[in-house]
Amino acid sequence: MNGMNLHHLSVFREVMKTGSMSEAAQNLGRTQPAISLAMKNLEESLGITLFDRDTRNLKPVPEAYYLLAEADSMLGQMSRLQRTMKRMQVGDEGEVQLAVMPGVSTILFPEFLGNFTRSRPDISLSLHTRSSTQLRELVSSQGVDFGFGDYDKDHSRTEQTQITKVSANSFLAVPADHPLTEYKVVPLKALDGLSFGGMLQDHLFERRVQAKFIEAKIKTNVRFRSQTVLPLLKFVSTGQCCAIVDPLTVSSARLIGPDTQQVVFRPLSQQIRYEYAILVPKLRRLSALARQLAADWEAFLFSKLVELDAQPTTVVLD
Repeated sequence: MNGMNLHHLSVFREVMKTGSMSEAAQNLGRTQPAISLAMKNLEESLGITLFDRDTRNLKPVPEAYYLLAEADSMLGQMSRLQRTMKRMQVGDEGEVQLAVMPGVSTILFPEFLGNFTRSRPDISLSLHTRSSTQLRELVSSQGVDFGFGDYDKDHSRTEQTQITKVSANSFLAVPADHPLTEYKVVPLKALDGLSFGGMLQDHLFERRVQAKFIEAKIKTNVRFRSQTVLPLLKFVSTGQCCAIVDPLTVSSARLIGPDTQQVVFRPLSQQIRYEYAILVPKLRRLSALARQLAADWEAFLFSKLVELDAQPTTVVLD
């Protein structure tokens, strides 16, 4: 005696629907003996006769109607599960946990996510805003599916994380009425003696900027410091300082609109590169949805940097 299975329930439902073994066989693309055998096995597994066979036509017993309702529920659930798994396989359904550094998570990343999710109504996302150090730890501990933050060479090669480093040129942010706006490309020597806003002193990019200034023998007065770059633009827009900013801040400022119209961005004659990192966990298999999101973000990011003529480059670190 064979146990009850979904095939038996599918055959039973078709027999109940048609009231005929032969019609059920035709609809299911099977032989009538195969249908009869499936019904016999189902009845044996349940220990009950489902049809009154004393009549010319099949007549379901009362218990058969209860089984039909349960079969409809089970088969419907299985059908939904199969559709869901197929959609997950192509990245159209599922859930993704994301960790993104503060500046990008505020404006630019939501713009990307809005486009990414528009054609995927069955996915859900959880966006965590974390410092670059914190999100690296989250990804390396396999706690999230995707991370994006500042690149740190001291954390670039781990056994737990795959990192794609994205580098691009930074820009000078100056007040709209500043004399430096006359330059299409600003030479570093023109910055000597100016008031500046910068990131915190231990930030890798800030150290790179200061090293470039020292190399060029440029002295500046750093009046304002911030953990992220976007707040510095408020001081720039009010004419209180200039700032060297990463290219994604420029893209974000363009999306903000009126609040940054008093800020002008110019490339520098001596390039100062800003480095970002796309991080995904290595120790567990990512869903198709998470892989698609990471790939689409890299393409979106690269396109934004190309629009700015920031000369982006990418490299995957094993």
